[in-house]
Amino acid sequence: MKSCIITLLHLLVIFTLSCSKNDTPHTKVGIVYKPNSSMNDDTLKQGASGLDTSPLDRKEVDNKLESMENNDLFNFALDAGNQGNYGDALTAYNKLLERDKNYPDVYYYQGLLYRDMGMRDEAISAFQTAIIQNPNSAEAHYNLGYAYRCKGLHREAIAEYQKSLELIPENKTKQRTYIHYNLGFSYFSNGLIDDAINEFTKALAYKPKDKEIHQKLGIAYTAKGWTDKAKDEFSLYHTYDKPIKK
Repeated sequence: MKSCIITLLHLLVIFTLSCSKNDTPHTKVGIVYKPNSSMNDDTLKQGASGLDTSPLDRKEVDNKLESMENNDLFNFALDAGNQGNYGDALTAYNKLLERDKNYPDVYYYQGLLYRDMGMRDEAISAFQTAIIQNPNSAEAHYNLGYAYRCKGLHREAIAEYQKSLELIPENKTKQRTYIHYNLGFSYFSNGLIDDAINEFTKALAYKPKDKEIHQKLGIAYTAKGWTDKAKDEFSLYHTYDKPIKK
């Protein structure tokens, strides 16, 4: 019976914590890729690169990108990704990498783009390369961990989340909340319930009124058979209404 309950709890957590391209990634400058269904890969919107807004065919797009300096090309890729023009963003990143494979942070942001495109293997590869170039990037370790999590590779995700926690400053409380929260999820999914409880508790120390953390802590308590503690957390889950951005 207990094993059946734990199996059901695993399914609940996986359902409520599924990976999505609408999730907010942890980035050092706050850039988030947000899909926009009204745009397509053949439409360029004006951004930092100064391109006009008229539709262009693929050859014209390539010619425009070819004429850009590296910095403009990078900024264009960021803008295109933010606007949901993933094809144009990916083309810009690839052109930039053809010119300069050591351009700062290009693999990291390409990884975020792959992540939002649902290309998990490519995202993992990009984040791994970003870490080779900058081993002390807490953001790259975190997002590699998240990509592993989305693949169900929780043991690998745990190692990356732990490294991110080692690197990120204590005063970055918002980011540390995300890391503890996701680390708790991967611990739980790997059967390490006590460690999951510890991480969810740490996340609550930063965001004590976050209902999603209370819910997951309640689930972890239930897996341990601590029904009274679980009941308290589920009660708080219904009290608060500001979910964490995963």
